[in-house]
Amino acid sequence: MDGWGSPARRPSSLFYVLGVNETLRPELAVIVVPTSRLEASVSFYRDALGLRLLEEWSDMGRGALFEASANAHIELVEMPSVLDVDEPRTTIGLKIEGVDAVYARVVGHGAVVKAPPKVRAWGMYGFGLFDPNGVPINIYEPSP
Repeated sequence: MDGWGSPARRPSSLFYVLGVNETLRPELAVIVVPTSRLEASVSFYRDALGLRLLEEWSDMGRGALFEASANAHIELVEMPSVLDVDEPRTTIGLKIEGVDAVYARVVGHGAVVKAPPKVRAWGMYGFGLFDPNGVPINIYEPSP
C-alpha cells in the first residue's frame, strides 16, 4: 500500500506524486550558481575546467548552462549582487578521468587552486579549487 491507498488510486495526470516509500530518481540534477561575475564564470567553466557550454541566454536575465555529466548540469545565473560569505553553502564535486591534465589546464588559466593533486585519505586522487564566485570545486578520480 502506498500513500494513495493502492496503485489503482494514483492520479492519472502528468504530475506523479511519490508514494511514501518510493525513491526519487531525477533524470537530471542542476546545480545553480548565482554570480555577479558572469563573463569570468563562463570562461572558467568552459575554458579552465573544460565543461561543454550548452546554452547562454539574455532574454530573461543572463546566464549559461554547462554539461557536467549526462545527468548533471551547472547553471550560472547572473545576479546584481551576490552575498560574500565566509563559508560557501555549496561545493561542486566532479569525478573525472585525467586529474593531472585538468589540474595543468586550470593552473594555466590562473584558477585559484587549494593544493596540487594528491591521494586523499578516502582513496581518491584529486585537488580542490575555487570558481570566480568562491564556490569550492573538488576534482577527483580513483587513486592510480
